[in-house]
Amino acid sequence: MRRIPQGLSGLLVVCLLALPVTGRAEPAATEPAAAPVAAAQAEHPAPPDPAPSDAAPSDPAPAPAPEPRKEGPVAWVRTLQLLQDRIAAGSLAAHEGQSVLIARINSDILNAAPEVWTDPHNLRAAIVFALSGGGPAILRRLAKRDGLGEPEATLVRGALAYVEGREAEASRLLKDVDIATLPLTLAGAIGLTQAALTVTENPTRAIGLLDQVRLLLPGTLAEEGALRREIFTLGQSGDLKKFEALAVQYLRRFPHSIYAGNFRQRLAYQLTKLDVGQDEGRFTVLTGILDELNTESQKDLYLPVARTAIQEGKTGSALMAADRALALCGPESPEAVQARLYRAAAEIVSLTTFQTGLRTLKAIDRAKLPQRDAHLLDTALATAEEIRRGLNGKPGLPEADTAAPKPAQAAANAADEPAKLIPRAQATIDRIDLLLKRANP
Repeated sequence: MRRIPQGLSGLLVVCLLALPVTGRAEPAATEPAAAPVAAAQAEHPAPPDPAPSDAAPSDPAPAPAPEPRKEGPVAWVRTLQLLQDRIAAGSLAAHEGQSVLIARINSDILNAAPEVWTDPHNLRAAIVFALSGGGPAILRRLAKRDGLGEPEATLVRGALAYVEGREAEASRLLKDVDIATLPLTLAGAIGLTQAALTVTENPTRAIGLLDQVRLLLPGTLAEEGALRREIFTLGQSGDLKKFEALAVQYLRRFPHSIYAGNFRQRLAYQLTKLDVGQDEGRFTVLTGILDELNTESQKDLYLPVARTAIQEGKTGSALMAADRALALCGPESPEAVQARLYRAAAEIVSLTTFQTGLRTLKAIDRAKLPQRDAHLLDTALATAEEIRRGLNGKPGLPEADTAAPKPAQAAANAADEPAKLIPRAQATIDRIDLLLKRANP
C-alpha cells in the first residue's frame, strides 16, 4: 500500500472532521460541519481584512505565499486530539478513523530526526500521544536517550511503565507530579493516568485529579473520560449528591459521545448497586438523573435498571424502575411486556404480592420477549413454583406436625400460622436470589 505523503496527513483528518456526525444510537441535532474548521482557524487565524479605503483601486499586489505549516510531533498530536474531541461529540467517522491516524502518527514519530527530541514541546507531545492510545514504542526509544531534562525524563519513564502495565513503578514515578505545573494537554493525560493508578487505594485523590482534568480541558475527550470515571468512582464511594450532579452533567454535555451507550449501561448497573429502591430519597437520585433524558431514552434506561436489580436481588429497585418504565411504554409494546416481567419477578418474592406476580408471569406473551428475557421468565416461573411448594409444606422445607391438635391448641395454632409461615417462606425466598441471578445473559 502506498503511504500518504506527510504533508497530506493533516488534510486527511480535516476531511474526516468535516464529516457530519452519523450513526448515533438516538436522534439528535447534527453538529455543524464548520465547527472543526472554526477550531482550526482559531489555532491558525487568517490575517485581518484590510481597512476600507476611499482611494481609487490600483492593481492589486500579489498575495504573499502562505507560510508552510510546520510538521512535527506537536502538530500531529494536536490533529489526533481534534479527532478525539469529535469522538466525544459522537462522530462515528472520527472513531473509525482514529486507529488509522494513530498508526500513521506512530510511524512518523518513530521516523522523526533525532534533533526533534531536543525540543521539550515534542517530548511532551510524544508522552500525550502514548497515553492517548499511541502505545509504548516511542517512549521506549526516548527512555534510552540521555539528557532529556526534567520533568520530561520522569514523565517518559512513568508513562512508559503505565502503558506497559507496570502500575507500581508508574505510581512511584508519577504520584508526586503536580499537574497544575504542566501544559494543559499534558496535564490532562498525566492527570487521567494518576487517577487510574490511585482510584483503588485512594478514591478521594482520584476524584480530585479527575475534577482538575475536567476543569482544565472542557469540551474535550479528556473531560468526557474524566467525567465518566469520576461518576462511577463517586457511586462506589457513596457520594450520592455529587454522583447525581455529575451524571446529569454528563448527559447534558456528552449525550452523543461514542461512549455514551456504554456509560448508560454502567450507570444502570451502578444505580442498582446503590439500591435506589431502598428508600424514596435514593430513588430521587435515579429520577433526577433520568429526567434529563427524552422519553425514549428514559425508558431505555429504566428497563436495564429493573432487570439488573432483579439479577442483584434488589426487588425494591426493580419494582420502582419497572413501574417507571411501564408508564413510558405503549400498553402492548414489547418494552411493556419486559417491564411487566421484571415487576412480576420482583413480586413473587413477597408473600403479599406472590399470587399477583405469579398470575402476571403466566400471562406474559413469551413471543414478545428477547431471548435473554425468555430465559428470565423460565427462571421466575421455576422460582415461583418452588416458593409455592414451600408455602404448601412440600418436600424441601420442614413439615408441619401431623398430629391432630386439641381445639384450644388448634385455635392457638391458627393464630400463630402467619408467624410460622413467614420464616418458612423466607427460607425459600433466600434461595431464589441464586436462581434469578442464573438468568444473567
